[in-house]
Amino acid sequence: MSEPTKELEVVECNPLEVRTKRLNEVIPGASSFYVIGDIAIVSYKGKEDPRSVGEAIIRLVPRVRSVFLKRRVVGELRLGELIPIAGEGKTTTSFVEGRISFFVDVSKVYVNPSLAIERMKVSERVDRGDLVLDAFTGYGAFALHMAKRGAYVVAGDLNLDGLIMAIKSIRLNGNKFTVDLVHYDANFLPFRDAVFKLVIGDNPSMIDRFIGELCRVTRGTLLVYRLGPPQEGWERVNEYSKDLIIAKREIRCHQEDSDHSSPQFPHQIPI
Repeated sequence: MSEPTKELEVVECNPLEVRTKRLNEVIPGASSFYVIGDIAIVSYKGKEDPRSVGEAIIRLVPRVRSVFLKRRVVGELRLGELIPIAGEGKTTTSFVEGRISFFVDVSKVYVNPSLAIERMKVSERVDRGDLVLDAFTGYGAFALHMAKRGAYVVAGDLNLDGLIMAIKSIRLNGNKFTVDLVHYDANFLPFRDAVFKLVIGDNPSMIDRFIGELCRVTRGTLLVYRLGPPQEGWERVNEYSKDLIIAKREIRCHQEDSDHSSPQFPHQIPI
């Protein structure tokens, strides 16, 4: 005779909560780092030798072959002050963003991989044949994304090294993109009034200096990015530090029935 079956009680319970460790708990003193190709760039405010931080990052991310300590971004060319702390110390690399290959030298151009999604979102706004300007192109990040969509892109910068990187990136992608690269000072853009359907002003730390000139060449929409505290009228794009964000704003510089020589937006904006 078989034993009677014991009744089972089903008890509902919540799964254990697993907390993701903060970076400085894994690597003491490191507040953040990002990877570009096989290069890592780290922000570090600890008291220990930063070389130990670099070695820890190489162990944590096996594809990283060089680690640099970032001090700050300085000058009109927005170059980061980088100090090699681990690995090979090479500053050139290539990486893929949105199925586009890029070549960069992180010592000669500012690279912000955290804006990758933003660049892809903006590129979806353009149609084949649209005339657009990437006014502070750097190594061509916005420009190549928009060119991939079939837009006719003019991309300019004061940083000649960045423009050379953009040329190399275009070649990496089999010369499939239509991009005209122009070396200029954005205070004096070499273009006619109201010619571009879309203008991208990605120079967050200094954008207020260029609003008037960017508006002059914009026929449709000017999209500008700024670095500062949260402010009404600006859309948050990305966190930069504890109190600062990168935000964007769309500006309609000219109405279709207005005088294109007179922008409808003031030349200065608060930063």
